[in-house]
Amino acid sequence: MIRPWVAAGALLIAATGSPALAQAPGAPGEGPGRGPAMWRGGERTDGELWLMIRAAGLSPDQQAKVRTILGAHRTAMRPVITQLRQSQQELGSKLLAPGQVQVSDLQPQLTRIGQLRDQLAQDSAQAALEVRAVLTAEQLAKVSQTKERLRQLREEMRQLMQPGAP
Repeated sequence: MIRPWVAAGALLIAATGSPALAQAPGAPGEGPGRGPAMWRGGERTDGELWLMIRAAGLSPDQQAKVRTILGAHRTAMRPVITQLRQSQQELGSKLLAPGQVQVSDLQPQLTRIGQLRDQLAQDSAQAALEVRAVLTAEQLAKVSQTKERLRQLREEMRQLMQPGAP
């Protein structure tokens, strides 16, 4: 089952992540850290769309439009996500099967996984563009400022975590 805020990770990781789609604000159980959000390198991959939606301060009308957009994309991509999970399970089964396993044995599943991830990435990017089109210029500026501040905070955290940091 796709849960709220599983979203548009493919904006940043077209070929390396396993993105899914999100639901707009106001949905039950919404928010970061809920649902099976995708991770890459210790960071959420659904962050760009989540940031756009949360930082923009959507009006009720905009929230309704975003819900409609994301709901349509989520419904359309549900079969693709199911296929991706199945292909990943097949890959896992081959990897754990007895006997020798060569890369050539895994190639069909790897190719299929890549194709499905690319399809999800394309759809996620389209969903993000549609959501972006709902925002005003002022909201986009606000989102940009929030994104920059988050980047600064991440950098400060990295510096604090360095050996010998104060």
